[in-house]
Amino acid sequence: MISEKHIIKVEQEITPIHYSKRTEPVLEVGGDYYVCFGNNIAYPCTLTKIIEGTPKKIVISKYDNGKLFGEHTLFSNEIGRTPEEAVRNSVTF
Repeated sequence: MISEKHIIKVEQEITPIHYSKRTEPVLEVGGDYYVCFGNNIAYPCTLTKIIEGTPKKIVISKYDNGKLFGEHTLFSNEIGRTPEEAVRNSVTF
């Protein structure tokens, strides 16, 4: 479990990759991950649900300053196990 659920600013040298090149981390309901919506800022999140299908989707609970900051449905390759991986797998709008 991520001990402190605060946003993390990732170095500008780490950049998002094309959605076709993203990799899905090992998914585990209840597992701790990071998500990036842009600007190299990674939010800690917890995977709450896996929605099977093609493409596979997930539901996450996102945190900031240790408090719940939103719930999102994303593609399964739009999160990462580290803040850097989350930036590489940045959410596509």
